[in-house]
Amino acid sequence: MTMNDSDKVKMTIKIGGEHLQLSVAFNRQDAVRDAEKAAASLYDTWRSRWPSRSDKEILAMVAYQFASYYQELLSRLEDAAATVAETDARLSAIIDAEKKYES
Repeated sequence: MTMNDSDKVKMTIKIGGEHLQLSVAFNRQDAVRDAEKAAASLYDTWRSRWPSRSDKEILAMVAYQFASYYQELLSRLEDAAATVAETDARLSAIIDAEKKYES
């Protein structure tokens, strides 16, 4: 049986000693492993940096950090979309002006 990219596979990831069972698209497995590695690495770094904090606090800090990254990316995406729209409008105006000049 051949797997399609959209077929779901079951995976277990581990972050901060917690195991999470996931069902992900076959073609997303590497991305899930990369996300697991990044979150687990940050957790391990902060766990060693702040040994007196609870696991729950460290996990909350990691969650906040990644939510912050996500919000920053959304903001950059919105800025990029606005720039693209502005550039498209300027190019359309130039093309329209050229068409009028050629007529």
